[in-house]
Amino acid sequence: MDILEVSNGFGQLVPHTIVKLVNGQPSQQIVSIRSHQDLLDNLTVENRVLPVAQWVAGTVLPSNAQGNHFIYARFDQPIDIGSVLDPSPAAQANSGFTGAITVTALDPFSGESTAITGRAFLNGATYSGTPQSSPPELPLQTWVTLDGTGKPVAEDVEGETPGLGFPGTEGDFEGSNMLVTPNTIVFVVDSDDNLSTYETFPTGNQIRINISTAVRAVNGKNLVASALGCATVGADTLTPEVMRTPPPSNNPVITPGAGATDVDPTTMVRVEFTEPIQPLTLGTIEDGTPPGTSSSILLQFGPDASRVTVPYGIQPASIYDFSTWDLVPAFNFPGTGPEFLTCGTFNTVDVVVNASMFEDLAWIVDPGTGSINGNANTLAPQTWFDTGVGPGVVNAPVAPDTITVARFGANPGLSVIDLNGFGAGTGDPTYDPSYQVFAEGWTNFPNNPNLKLQGSALIPPLQPGNCTINGGSAGVFTMTLDSNLSDLVLSSPLVSSVGDMMIGHALDATFNNGPAPFGCQSTGGNLCAFDGKKLIQAVLNGNTVTPVQPGQFGGALAGYENLISWAPHPNPPPLIFPPPCVSPFLNGQEPTAIDTVAGGVTNLLSPGNPFGNPTMGQPPSGLLTSEQNAHFLGPSPQALQISACFDFMVRQQVGQFLYILDRSRNEIVVVNSNRMTVIDRIDLDDPTALAMGPNLDFLAITSQASNLVSFLDIDPSSASFHKIVKVVIVGTRPRGIAWDPGNEDILVCNEGDSTVSVISAHSLDVRKVVGSQLSQPFDVVITPRQANFGFFRNVYFAWILNRSGRLAIFESGPNTVNGWGYDDVIGIASFEFNNPKTLQPDYINLDGGVWILHEGPIDMETEEPGDLTEGAVTNLAIQSGISGQLPLNLTSLTIPQYRDMYIGIAKSIGEEVLSGIPVDIAFDNMRNVAGTPNYFTTWSAGQPLPANGKNLVRPIPGGAINTNEPTYMFLAVPNSTSQGGVVDVLNIAASGLGRADTNAYQEGTQSVPAEDCNVLVDYFRQ
Repeated sequence: MDILEVSNGFGQLVPHTIVKLVNGQPSQQIVSIRSHQDLLDNLTVENRVLPVAQWVAGTVLPSNAQGNHFIYARFDQPIDIGSVLDPSPAAQANSGFTGAITVTALDPFSGESTAITGRAFLNGATYSGTPQSSPPELPLQTWVTLDGTGKPVAEDVEGETPGLGFPGTEGDFEGSNMLVTPNTIVFVVDSDDNLSTYETFPTGNQIRINISTAVRAVNGKNLVASALGCATVGADTLTPEVMRTPPPSNNPVITPGAGATDVDPTTMVRVEFTEPIQPLTLGTIEDGTPPGTSSSILLQFGPDASRVTVPYGIQPASIYDFSTWDLVPAFNFPGTGPEFLTCGTFNTVDVVVNASMFEDLAWIVDPGTGSINGNANTLAPQTWFDTGVGPGVVNAPVAPDTITVARFGANPGLSVIDLNGFGAGTGDPTYDPSYQVFAEGWTNFPNNPNLKLQGSALIPPLQPGNCTINGGSAGVFTMTLDSNLSDLVLSSPLVSSVGDMMIGHALDATFNNGPAPFGCQSTGGNLCAFDGKKLIQAVLNGNTVTPVQPGQFGGALAGYENLISWAPHPNPPPLIFPPPCVSPFLNGQEPTAIDTVAGGVTNLLSPGNPFGNPTMGQPPSGLLTSEQNAHFLGPSPQALQISACFDFMVRQQVGQFLYILDRSRNEIVVVNSNRMTVIDRIDLDDPTALAMGPNLDFLAITSQASNLVSFLDIDPSSASFHKIVKVVIVGTRPRGIAWDPGNEDILVCNEGDSTVSVISAHSLDVRKVVGSQLSQPFDVVITPRQANFGFFRNVYFAWILNRSGRLAIFESGPNTVNGWGYDDVIGIASFEFNNPKTLQPDYINLDGGVWILHEGPIDMETEEPGDLTEGAVTNLAIQSGISGQLPLNLTSLTIPQYRDMYIGIAKSIGEEVLSGIPVDIAFDNMRNVAGTPNYFTTWSAGQPLPANGKNLVRPIPGGAINTNEPTYMFLAVPNSTSQGGVVDVLNIAASGLGRADTNAYQEGTQSVPAEDCNVLVDYFRQ
């Protein structure tokens, strides 16, 4: 049931009204505000909500005839009288109302609210007369009906006409016929139980009718939204104020407030006012975009020296009640953190109301300027509340120094394995300031030599954290913790399940602290962080790229996003208050500024011993990576002139767009990989697997239930960003999908009909379907076209894993008469991989190869698989073959074949190394050259990215090099033989493919504990 109107007869009180805007300009039409969208479409600073009609002073009806003041509410369905009127004699002290509707007079200055005495009618009937039955009830008497002309008339009731004095019975007026219907409740002021003696509502008060959702229709449906009608008798000169509780407390009616404790940090703040408020004098309407701060009511937390004012949008508690508003913070309030590590200055939130800031709906025209204002508030109450342990704040390290872990089970979510170990993220801040004791689980951030030895000399300075929001990393191979010290940094209700994941563009391209309009929009912004000063100059240096030093020559990328080749220093920078930018909210400190180097300070955090020997009092002293990947490249601190700013190369927002497949909710969840906040959600039927274009322009998503592949635009500069731009029909039950690193094709495994659909990256249409030697294919990866490297055959290879455990090899074309590739499956590897789980490309082997997870390691001598119940990892590679481009002849055109190419096993290991049966695989990205232009060929679609492309190779003079040079392999083992769920870490750079120890505090070779781990993600994942 819905409200049609609330009126005092002189005009409509609810819904509120506004002039309709057409093309942004006021029209001649006045519309009722019945939805949030109506507000967004029509409300501006100049186009205000219109004032409501007041009661005329004195006992005057809308017709100017004498009569009682009244107020009514009309609904779109007949009302169940039992929901609004009470027949008991005791209820008559409350004018016969049940409490679902109240009519009160409110003094905004004292806060005193008084029930107004009167009589309530429904369809002209009221409870009156002599009580009957037991318990006693008043009979329902019909006092007023409509005559044949629609005029209200008083009926004879036991020889009298008590209805005389009901509006319209002694001289009707326009609309009086609507007062006597089963849909209308009417309240007539009547303090002497005699309608014929005319009365008015009290002056000097706000007259309020509150209508709750307890009002019910005769069909049992409740009112969908509460309402408040409010007006004064005579001109409205009363100031709007925040409601207060009755004396003696007189607390402002702000929820949460009054010193409430253990409040959910995700809370909104609800404020009740004495009358409807002109919305934009309170704040900006909540519309999903970052709001600004408001001076009317301040939401503040943090130490006195660095108070944080929280921006918020506003929304009415009901579209029919502009006296109660929810302040929707732009970000969550900090929680308390664990009981033993509280952050009191951060979890106390003050709510401060400022005087003369917000206005009511009255229209007061300034005779000098012609401007229109309402009555402004005069009181300035304050209150506060303490937040409890809500969802933890997250400040996680970012790629290339991370492995993201998906976890299933009773509490699905994400975790992050830290490969940097010296960052200032969220975590336990405990440490020994004397640097004598280094306990397991304590922060490793103070061991960062840049902090320890020269923290005050850095720009911006670094110091040890003092709370879980800036406690810092516990070291390499540890799970990142949130401010509640949980290693599940993203969980329910933000996600219901986590399947496949992909890492996309760097966030700073769309979200940074440069000046408005492209950077910070409100309360912040650093002139030195704007695009024009971000001049990335990098050169190849071994397996990484390094910043160009003065006097060197290197390509320049002006304003380009942060490079995946470089980690910020520290990784991550700490959260600081007040935040550098309030809207959009960015409270991460900028990475160490390039000015630091200009000041003669060098980076002391370099490759070294990431573990130390803590039991012997020796802390970690260097990075896990063997080649430097973190530099002092951040922007200069705020300056008045751009000439005072150095060119820089890395900035906030650090991190990338992280795309998460949530199959339970049928959506793709887009997350900030640093803060683990949700950026966007894309609805999609049964999303099953993901593949990302190497130019980071599209995300391909298979839908197993609907036999579709959908293409999501993931280019932040695109007009269709985060929109599905194409949907393609493929085979039956599509599952695994891979995007060719050279951006030619997308291959889709159709497990249901044992085929593979080949989609052109140029058109995003299926160009062919292959089925030879395929049996329930479910996973696929692609290695790059070997144009000038590997065996130089100038084709790419796709490696297709069948459920049977056999691996099919697809060779690309062209397969024309003058071609040299079959564009078809050319054979099956001679090995059987029992119970196959998944596969990923071999990032290092330019000849072409894959890593396969399965059961039963392959015997290197007999080439036979081992026991089914034993976990295995096998490295399969092209080990020999004729080199060069091989033209097709008439015979070979019809018979696809290897053509003297041998595919063999390089390594196969089992549980002599592994903790159990691995189900997913990833590799570290600490040494990569993806900061250089993406590799492409004449068959590639589009233009290659100048940096951060996902091709597995990069061009160099005379050939190519592998883009990523991993040292470590990570294996998700959800059910290990000894520790439950773990992530095994293998050193693939060492001979023998042995396990790496991840914990210097415990004896033996340890894995990373990760209960219910099932998916691992690095940047180059296919």
